Amino acid sequence: MMTNCKLNPFDLPEIVSRVGEFLSRDDIISCLRISKAFHSTLVKRLWKTISLDSKYPTGEALHNNKKYIQKLVLYSPLPEEYRTLQSCNRLKDISFYGTSSHDASVLNDLSNLIKAHRTTIARLYFDFGDSSSQGIWGTLLECARLENLAFSRTQISNDEVDLFFQVCKKIKNLDIESVSIDRLPSDYLNDDKNSFIFPNMSTLYFNEFKISNPPHPHTSAYCLGILTRRCPNLHSLGFYDYLSDAHTSQHELVKFHWAAFRDHPYTLTNLSNLRLHMEIRDEDMAALLRQITELRELDVPECTFGPLSVRELLADEQEVLDGGIIVRKRRSQKLCDTIEVLIIDNRVERNDGVVQVILSSCPRLKRLKGPKITVAEIVNGAEWVCADLVSLAIRLVADVDSETAEGMGKQRIVFRQLGKLTELEILDLTATNFEPGDIRTLDLRLKAGLDELVSLKRLRSLSFDHDKCQQMEPEDATWIINNWPRMTQISGAVNQKPGASSLVMNLFKSHNIYTWLPF
Repeated sequence: MMTNCKLNPFDLPEIVSRVGEFLSRDDIISCLRISKAFHSTLVKRLWKTISLDSKYPTGEALHNNKKYIQKLVLYSPLPEEYRTLQSCNRLKDISFYGTSSHDASVLNDLSNLIKAHRTTIARLYFDFGDSSSQGIWGTLLECARLENLAFSRTQISNDEVDLFFQVCKKIKNLDIESVSIDRLPSDYLNDDKNSFIFPNMSTLYFNEFKISNPPHPHTSAYCLGILTRRCPNLHSLGFYDYLSDAHTSQHELVKFHWAAFRDHPYTLTNLSNLRLHMEIRDEDMAALLRQITELRELDVPECTFGPLSVRELLADEQEVLDGGIIVRKRRSQKLCDTIEVLIIDNRVERNDGVVQVILSSCPRLKRLKGPKITVAEIVNGAEWVCADLVSLAIRLVADVDSETAEGMGKQRIVFRQLGKLTELEILDLTATNFEPGDIRTLDLRLKAGLDELVSLKRLRSLSFDHDKCQQMEPEDATWIINNWPRMTQISGAVNQKPGASSLVMNLFKSHNIYTWLPF
């Protein structure tokens, strides 16, 4: 078979399309006149997303190219041509940003636009701007392919409640923020007919979502916990509540945890991503981990993640419900072998080796935010296995005398462990959510072992905010500049002597590295 050796690769749509991935919008516009191949291929990318924030297409240009539109970003009020827009055959995604002053006609225009594309719409995002969402829920019921729904800053009125819950049955991913709903559907708590099961729901995020009039004597959080429990195929869950005072909020969060996980355990075994911003005891987290089959993200910054939780993280068995009986079953993979993101309470002062165990047991870990770990624990512990770690925020305490040969030798061992984390981009050595006083972390000088971090070529942020003992000199700063090409930010007092500190900070500044003094 003969091939055309004179064929220009830039006549091939596949090649032009790949080139377009690296071009800005302005560059794409400039390239449209290069050739027919460039125009026919890149014009699709140019029209893929249309945002009505400032300049936007109208008239003949809109009419001729609307077939390429896949996403619309709308702002209140909608321009005339977009209120009546039809036949965008590829339109899958609409985002709408309202205002507190928009009237009912704006939502009516939005509803008409959605109805006109109800056979293609798959994702919707609404920021109602603290205004009503009246009339929108019936429209969403008509969207046959709707799977992803996110909305914020509105109130779901009494006569819209049933429609809203019917919409929830259709979708896979639901994200709600700063929303109140007047009430629950009748018989919501006594659902003998399983009318309020949400089998399609895979992702569920509640951020300040309130039921204004929950059925007595239950709380809003308890009812949301029941809703969560009725999503048997749920993979990702997030629950946050920052509207109430600390005591009331914590009481509410406990009610949510009880309804979702304790009243009827072993119903959410498919969870793999869990974000709960509430106080959770070690034993309660351990009980939850025993039920989970595969864990990828655990974001629980107020969880006392202690020995019991660690034991379940490392366990090769889990608990399952078999014919109403709890039995132990061997895991296909330990949780420590699947976890990628782990954020736990970093206020804990105890030395129980939790962080060291995590770093030496979780090979897929990409982000860790945790409590205290000491130089001694690392020196006496196992090798770290998390070679793909991108972000590490811990309270690394140097419990050695950094001026002695023995102390420097132990510090160098720790530096060597850190130096193997070649994907690391963010390193915080004194991370904490409270004011702990002074923390003496690693001595960030070449003489103490800084050069062991020569392989951290991706590192862009280094923090040691609570350490007032650093003694970095210009030679240390020069080494950082020469060996960490992506470094942009250093947070912490680099030297306690004002003159030396100014020299180091000015050196960083001259190479566009921002330095921040936290105290």
